[in-house]
Amino acid sequence: MSTATTRTASQHAVDWIGWWTLVSQADARQRWQTLSLEFLRFHRRPLNNLLHGITTPVSLLGLQGLLVLAHPWLLLWTLPYLAVIWFWIPAVVFVPTAAIVLGSAAIAYSSQLGLWVCLGLFLGGYFGQDVAHLLTGERTFQSSYSRTGNRWMHFVWHLVYQVPLVVLSCLQRTTSPLRMLVQRKAIHFHKLEDSQSESDLHSIRQWATELHPNPSQSVHYWPADMQGDPKAAFDRLAVQSDLMRRIQRFHGAGYEVAPVFGMNELYVTGPPKRSTSDTVFYMSHVDGPFSVFPGARLYRCMVATSPNTTVTTHFPMVGAAYDQPESFRLETGQTVAFDFNRELHYITRDASADQVGPRVNLKLHFVAYPKVMRWYGKLLDRWTTSYDIKARNLFLQTIAPDALFSRWKAKWVLASTKFYEWAVRYVGWTNVAYVALVAIISACLGDYRWFVLATSFVHYLIYLGTLRERRGVAFGLFVRDAIFFKAVAMAQLIGLFVVTLSSVAPSTAGIAIAVVTIGFSLSGYAAHLLGLRRTYFSSELGLDPPKRIDAFPYGYIPHPMIAGTLLALAGIAWVAPVGGFLFWVAVIHSIFYLCVLLHEIVVHRERSGHQSDADAVGVS
Repeated sequence: MSTATTRTASQHAVDWIGWWTLVSQADARQRWQTLSLEFLRFHRRPLNNLLHGITTPVSLLGLQGLLVLAHPWLLLWTLPYLAVIWFWIPAVVFVPTAAIVLGSAAIAYSSQLGLWVCLGLFLGGYFGQDVAHLLTGERTFQSSYSRTGNRWMHFVWHLVYQVPLVVLSCLQRTTSPLRMLVQRKAIHFHKLEDSQSESDLHSIRQWATELHPNPSQSVHYWPADMQGDPKAAFDRLAVQSDLMRRIQRFHGAGYEVAPVFGMNELYVTGPPKRSTSDTVFYMSHVDGPFSVFPGARLYRCMVATSPNTTVTTHFPMVGAAYDQPESFRLETGQTVAFDFNRELHYITRDASADQVGPRVNLKLHFVAYPKVMRWYGKLLDRWTTSYDIKARNLFLQTIAPDALFSRWKAKWVLASTKFYEWAVRYVGWTNVAYVALVAIISACLGDYRWFVLATSFVHYLIYLGTLRERRGVAFGLFVRDAIFFKAVAMAQLIGLFVVTLSSVAPSTAGIAIAVVTIGFSLSGYAAHLLGLRRTYFSSELGLDPPKRIDAFPYGYIPHPMIAGTLLALAGIAWVAPVGGFLFWVAVIHSIFYLCVLLHEIVVHRERSGHQSDADAVGVS
């Protein structure tokens, strides 16, 4: 046999069995780098990675169950597998991978699943990944190599690295499922500078001012009121590509942005007037009611066609504090787009400034939705447009109320606006809808534990996702969501603790109450010293500079907020039956707190210029 032939045979041997014993660490790491880059190209959408984070462990559990049925000793494959890939993949990926592999093995061994259940889990998880790609409109990674000459070798390496690859895609900043919980700033500012848009804005402004609108109140015009050049100019701006491209870039490649023509209007302002629906604009308000529409947004885009020296639009929930909103005073050609159904905003008027002529604005609208769910975007378009028309008619009736019933309707508009502001500011309609849905499902299942598990740990996921994102976070919305779900979680935890106390000895209950009280008091006092904003990571998010606190417990107890909470959780777990529901709830709380602490440490290291494991694997 020739040397060339021998070398070729050796290469084939390395290809087929080298991943276990013969492949060098350098070659395996190179394969990991290559595969990970290729894999991430086909897993860019958080929803796809979320579904993979479910289907991959499910499929692995089915496989482990089949091995148990063949012989329990076969589960020992997990040990050499993990021992080998430890040298091939980064530690930040290895730890979750090991947890998934060993966890599925433990569940399979202890559950003794039947043959058909195991087959169902394995096949359901495997083909469920294809369904995930279909739902999110992304090609499968397997399709990229299925027609190549070395497809079988590629498939083997794909299987070897499947769990680590899914873990890696879930750790990426822009593709992590946690990003679905991050409140990102959905405020898009832009300046129209192309000659066509400038000409169109001038044409519309000239048309509006020639109509001599009543300066004592706001006046509204719609495209149907226009003809000729102004109408053509309005139609061009309604599909302005730069505006749609900016929104599409925010949502990502899997989204489509389409104009919403039925809501567009021209708005000419007058001076403020009390006890009319015009007053709404000076209150924090949300324009539409369809905030519970996950995955889709309908944007209102304000376009200034005239100079503006007096009126500023404020967005309080995206600023560093409610009284420190993100604000825009739009001049000619400037635009700001915001979520019609979710974003609180209000305007202020500078009475000392001189405004020459009326302020003429366009209100353009666009809907953003997943490309594979066009029907969903069209549904949001249709419902919001229908609401807007009805609300518009009510608004026009109450701009200048001259009858008792009209004045009553104006006051009703203002009162309902105030209530809606309170709900959006402190609770969030999507949060309420999620809790209500979980409550209904738990009631149907007849087991309150599903509700506890589904609502007790959401705030940790919000923390972790937000700390991972860091840039462009709507701080007010983040704090609102975190406080809401933490309140829900703590209420349930304390409730379960109180119920458990009735089944233990009085002396044990007294000690547990003391430990829990000391722990939560320590945590609460530490949070008080730090302040609400810094407690919720304003420093880590770059909104506030780091602040050193020397007062007790800082400087005496490391990370006193987390240490105090862990002490309280230990007290709760102490009185709970070992292995019981409350025991595991307390344990899971503790694990999440440690994860948040670890992530905080990583963030501080990164801000100090140190490289973390996340940097080493390109997690950004």
